[in-house]
Amino acid sequence: MSTCQKGGCDSLNEHGVTLLETILSIAILLLLAITLLPFANSLQGQLFDKKLAYRASEIAYNGIKEVVLTGVTQGSRTIEGVEYQWYYNHGEICVEYDNLKGPQVMCITSDDTNLALH
Repeated sequence: MSTCQKGGCDSLNEHGVTLLETILSIAILLLLAITLLPFANSLQGQLFDKKLAYRASEIAYNGIKEVVLTGVTQGSRTIEGVEYQWYYNHGEICVEYDNLKGPQVMCITSDDTNLALH
């Protein structure tokens, strides 16, 4: 079906939408998707880094428990291919690991190590 008006003739499909409108709609959707992809990728990277930091805090907590219960002052643990190394020295426990930004060190200082067990 085609309609002709003063401005010219447009071909309409069965739903009453011209080919030009369809192409513009697809172009706008593609533009939005291309714009949002870097943002989504950035959010995914930030989430991954936060997940690794959360696991490092769990490793520190378990390390403190091990120090108090067994006297061991260092150790390591691998979770999903990421190696976390922890060590305890005079009221401070540190966990070293690698994330997307490179090597990271998270240290927690406490005067009383028993606080971590409560």
